[in-house]
Amino acid sequence: MKWIHVFGIVVLTALVSTGVTYLVMEKNYENEASKVSETELNSDLKEDEKEKFVSIVDTSGRGWEDSTYSKRIDEWESGDEPFVGNLVEEVIQEMAHQKIIAETKEGSIMITPERIDILIQMVEENKDKYERQAQYDKYARHEMYLDILKRWKKGDFSTVDDDHNILMFIQGGKLPEGLATGIASEEQEKHYIFQVFAKEVDEVFGSTEKQN
Repeated sequence: MKWIHVFGIVVLTALVSTGVTYLVMEKNYENEASKVSETELNSDLKEDEKEKFVSIVDTSGRGWEDSTYSKRIDEWESGDEPFVGNLVEEVIQEMAHQKIIAETKEGSIMITPERIDILIQMVEENKDKYERQAQYDKYARHEMYLDILKRWKKGDFSTVDDDHNILMFIQGGKLPEGLATGIASEEQEKHYIFQVFAKEVDEVFGSTEKQN
């Protein structure tokens, strides 16, 4: 009788042990399956994000770097001939192309704090030249140039799309496809800088957040 009792205990213990082992294995399997599922989900989300990325580079052949004006800005010194007529408008527009979304972009100049400083100096030293051409405007154009450039100097590009479009309207003769329809994301801008100016940057200059 004792032998049967011991045998029953052994069998019962084996069954319980097997059951516990099975439950542990099943739980581990569920955890692994959950991890795999989560990994696949994250992978799918990343793929979706890649698909959503839209380049802001104009590949039609007109949107590449305007090295002629880039060089003229970089080499300009006080007393040199300033950009007059519609040249300041054109230069600021081409700089804005780095940060805007538009169907077409005619020429691009990379934005740097140094170039902004040079343009500010150029306009401030030659106010009378811009005032004479602005006799039919509501206010002297040099004031508008300085308003835009000084905001940019502070890193405020929250209205860069409007800045670009105002200058387009003033210039006239521009294709409507060139109007800015929005402001690029930082990722889009980094891609633009790399593709158009062949420069890789860790962060972009300025912010699209409203500055105080």
